[in-house]
Amino acid sequence: MARNLAAWDCPYCETKGIWGNVFECPGCDHPRPRGIHFYQVANAPIVTPEIAAQVGSGGPNWYCEHCDSGNKDNAVVCWKCGAQKGSSPSHEVRDYRQEERVPQNAKEAEQADPDGKSWVVPVETPADEAAQSDMRSAYVGQLRESAESAVELLKDASENLGDFIPILGAIITVVVAIILLVVVHQIFFKTHLETVSVVGFTWTQNVRVQVYQVVHETSWTTHPPSAYNIVSEYRDTGRDEKIHDGWETVPYQDTCYETVPFPDTCTRPVYESKTCQGTRDNGDGTITTYDYDCGTYVQEEYPCTNTRQEPYSCTKTRQEEVYHYEDIYDTYYQYDIDKWVTIANHGTSGSDHEPYYESVTLSNPYSGSGTPVLGQQQQLQEQGVYSVSFYSENPKIGQEGYFTREYPLDKWMLFGFDWEYQIEVNFVNMILSDPEP
Repeated sequence: MARNLAAWDCPYCETKGIWGNVFECPGCDHPRPRGIHFYQVANAPIVTPEIAAQVGSGGPNWYCEHCDSGNKDNAVVCWKCGAQKGSSPSHEVRDYRQEERVPQNAKEAEQADPDGKSWVVPVETPADEAAQSDMRSAYVGQLRESAESAVELLKDASENLGDFIPILGAIITVVVAIILLVVVHQIFFKTHLETVSVVGFTWTQNVRVQVYQVVHETSWTTHPPSAYNIVSEYRDTGRDEKIHDGWETVPYQDTCYETVPFPDTCTRPVYESKTCQGTRDNGDGTITTYDYDCGTYVQEEYPCTNTRQEPYSCTKTRQEEVYHYEDIYDTYYQYDIDKWVTIANHGTSGSDHEPYYESVTLSNPYSGSGTPVLGQQQQLQEQGVYSVSFYSENPKIGQEGYFTREYPLDKWMLFGFDWEYQIEVNFVNMILSDPEP
């Protein structure tokens, strides 16, 4: 490690190349001020013990807060004005790595100064070197604890990765639920009213004619109380019942896997040491050239053994149910029964607002009271289908503005042709409420 004098330029009289052990400009007698930059000079004098005593004890210069003059690090009062050192700023110490250019003049030194300052204002100065050492030790301890905590967190995270999968699934479920809620809100709750008018009516009705006659029927298990001419037999229903007989162990062929070692080539990081040369601006008018390790990690291949899963045919067993089927028997009935049977339908329909049933003449009408006699007839007027057609000037509703709805007869009769009604639709014009009379 070599230590040489640096040089500085006077900013007042522009005297250049003043050696670092000189604290007063030889051209104008002005003290070396805060803000000057030291730079390297080829073939600069080596710092001898005598020169070292002139620049201080090895620390950076400090600059008087009162007259701005540069002072040796071991001076307790300013050489120029006699003021106490106190919390005066110190000259900045700069390191230049091998790949960096060391400033060769004041201009280059200024350009290399990232913040435009060549001094450092102390935040808190320990009372002595022992206190500084304690602070450094405490800081290193904090760094070590932080690193150990980070390692433990990573280890826990890797071991408990499976615990995060359900959490991730829950988050995805919540996000999907929120999206669905937004969609439901848009479809069903973000609504507006539209006006529609009646443009047509349609209706269909039917009269069913029935005759009371003898019907031959069959059934399983039982028969109606009013049945007669009953014939029964116990016979196979054609259905089977599954009967459980137990379990048996059955072998079957499957694919198994085994762990097989195999030779492989692995890689690992290997540190390759390398010596580089650095230069330090000591901040006291000297420059030190020193060696440092600037090695890097490279990937090194080496023979190793890895494992893989290989399939092979194997025999496994499983439990299979043992069972059989048995026929189901039951009582089968054949019988006669008197009942109403439909023999004709008389339908009516229209596109107006006046529905009617067709008038039907019965050959042997049933009065509706007492027990009917075989051969008697009756008619039943069935509830019809009643539709109203509507139109909206909004073509996005229904089919080009047209749609149809069915209503009970009493409500259907309350609508009027060309009358207007209100409906509720959502943001995609889907009808949410039908017109009401």
